[in-house]
Amino acid sequence: MKKLMNQRWFIALVFMVLYKPAMFSQMPALHTFDTISNVFKVMVIAVLGVWFVYFYQKVSLFFVGIVFFEVWRVLATIYCGGNYTSLFIAILNALAICLVVEMGLKTDPDALLDGASFTLGLFVLINFATVLLFPQGMYEFNTFTQNYFLGYRNNSIMLFFPAIIFSIVRSLRKYNKLTLSSFVITAVSFATVILAFSATSVIGMTVFTLFLLLALINKMPNFLNIITYLAINIAYFFGVIILRLQEAFAFIIVDMLGRDLTFTGRTKIWDSALAAFAKSPVFGVGEIENQASRDLIGATHAHNYYLDLLYKSGLPGFLIFFAILIICGMALYRNRKNGKIPFIVSGAICAFMIMLQSEAYYNIYYFFSILTLAAFIPYALPKKDEDGNFIFEEKGKHSLKKKHSYHYYLRK
Repeated sequence: MKKLMNQRWFIALVFMVLYKPAMFSQMPALHTFDTISNVFKVMVIAVLGVWFVYFYQKVSLFFVGIVFFEVWRVLATIYCGGNYTSLFIAILNALAICLVVEMGLKTDPDALLDGASFTLGLFVLINFATVLLFPQGMYEFNTFTQNYFLGYRNNSIMLFFPAIIFSIVRSLRKYNKLTLSSFVITAVSFATVILAFSATSVIGMTVFTLFLLLALINKMPNFLNIITYLAINIAYFFGVIILRLQEAFAFIIVDMLGRDLTFTGRTKIWDSALAAFAKSPVFGVGEIENQASRDLIGATHAHNYYLDLLYKSGLPGFLIFFAILIICGMALYRNRKNGKIPFIVSGAICAFMIMLQSEAYYNIYYFFSILTLAAFIPYALPKKDEDGNFIFEEKGKHSLKKKHSYHYYLRK
């Protein structure tokens, strides 16, 4: 049965189940289909879990971190008497995404990248078609109208990034260049976030595109790493969310950009979330229903994922999440001399961390596939010959590129 992880069609099907488009869950007319698909999802999750225990056995530090993070969220929710039952499917989905990517990379990276790129790329294209056909939105859900195949316009970015990254990594691993398919997926994703307009998504895509361009022209500075990303995000969080230093730049924000210093009322939400965290700094308030969150802080989430973690999961949940990011970032940094792939994946994580400063995505676990890819990045690097040279394909032929092996750099 382990041989199924070598099959592109199987990987594609698994990603179809785990990355089920939000439309199927949110449109009442598709309720029956959604129920059936959830049954398949539970079956897939169970099979992946059994395979991992039986065939792979050794548990990585990264996966331990993910498990601790999710378990703590459940414990905090139970302790606070919150709605923990709604967490289970999302948590199991997150763990399954991490498992399939880790097992796929260790078993057959090409099959994983091909299958994932096919499914996620297809979803991106279908979603783009629905944006073109229904500019004002395809259906209404929870008072929001700009919903498309992949759901609400703000949240689709959590699937766009995995689609882009798997496609680009596949291209660079095989051909050492962007293929037409990877270019199309990236361009269509960018076009979608502009047409359906989500400011946060546009910023994230812009940041990532800058990393991609730097990689393509072979200008990949070492200072762009997890330490830099952490420093920037910590400075922003304390400067804006805690100390409100944006008031010192009123002449830019108000006079030049025409925006208000409350970030459209978000400062009040931040104050309420900080007050809730101060009352329960260890466990937070747990995962709660949307209406309960509105009653507590004035919104369904804190409009900042880091603050959302603090007020819902307490300081432990917050620190575990950052520990996971550090594990991923260090793996990429150790492989920084092994071509473009580590730098591009690092760019996706940088964009991800920046986007979390203004959004708290309910489907953030979709991005866990990229975090897993980062943690096990050596498996995604191009194939090598006996001398440690990268091997690439070109019109049915193989070409070599001189490159020391990953183990050489570890010794360094």
